[in-house]
Amino acid sequence: MIIRGHRCPPFDLSLLLKQIPLHFTSLIILLFICISWSSPRLGLANDFSQPEFRPYSRIVWDYLKVLCDFGPRYLGSEGYKKTIQLIQDTGLKYADEVESQSFYPIESLRGNEGKFQNLILKFNGSEPGGKPLLIGAHYDTRPFADEESNPDRAKQPILGANDGGSGTALLLGLAEWLKSHPPRQPVHLVFFDGEDYGMLKSGQMLLGSIHMATTIQGRGGEGTPRGVLILDMLADSHLEIFKENYSLKSAPDMVESLFSIAKRNDISQFKDRSKYSIYDDHYPFLKIGIPSAVLIDMDYPDWHKLSDTLDKCSEESLAAVFFVVTEWLETQ
Repeated sequence: MIIRGHRCPPFDLSLLLKQIPLHFTSLIILLFICISWSSPRLGLANDFSQPEFRPYSRIVWDYLKVLCDFGPRYLGSEGYKKTIQLIQDTGLKYADEVESQSFYPIESLRGNEGKFQNLILKFNGSEPGGKPLLIGAHYDTRPFADEESNPDRAKQPILGANDGGSGTALLLGLAEWLKSHPPRQPVHLVFFDGEDYGMLKSGQMLLGSIHMATTIQGRGGEGTPRGVLILDMLADSHLEIFKENYSLKSAPDMVESLFSIAKRNDISQFKDRSKYSIYDDHYPFLKIGIPSAVLIDMDYPDWHKLSDTLDKCSEESLAAVFFVVTEWLETQ
């Protein structure tokens, strides 16, 4: 057992039993049994004890490492192009259909960089034809580190291991999961572009989700998802996921279902209380009346900094989220 970096020394029960009278032995054994029964069960996401689940924790982590190896993944960069190719290749291998949704920014901030692309991996389900469940994440990373205090550092693009990388890795892992665990109703994995494109309050953020929500609204509701779940910034090695306020108002049943699964499995990364209101990719959808929620940890000290790197991330954190989401999908 490790508690905040302190490793408890190994305990040898046999040595203790040799040093005490025999009539106390049964009492001590009974005590250990009682302790094991009364102690909280370690969540599956923490010990990877479920054989079927264990490989996926490594799959998701490996995807995150690949994304980080690509480098920064902002519009027009080499890392961005490689990420699009990875998503498309993964979709062609595992999904029933891959769709690309292209659009241009209202006004380019850094010259003629080309068009944005939302990428959609569609899984038809065993009962196709119903409204899809949309699970999304942004795959772009911030083209500047505006939370850096040094002006020169603030101009550099971030790696986005957690912010941009974690959600993308989770969706890629979900694509593999859904191939071998077909959903009952349609599920669409949506990789949003342009979430982190512009300055805060510039109107140049959440571009991909705004475009998709506007498109749905313009079609008169055709193809409207039955619900939206966004995954963002979920690899922090000190992960704490609180209930987000907009999500509680828009999709209370979805939020409670996800957090109940975490509670039943003693997954400590999920906190059973609300904390903040976040303007994220779920927001454009809830504004047009679609039940929408986000899982996010905003208490991340490396947010929008050059220090948002792989060493700040944890396979266990990603596995905790992946387990909860896949368990939840089984109920949909």
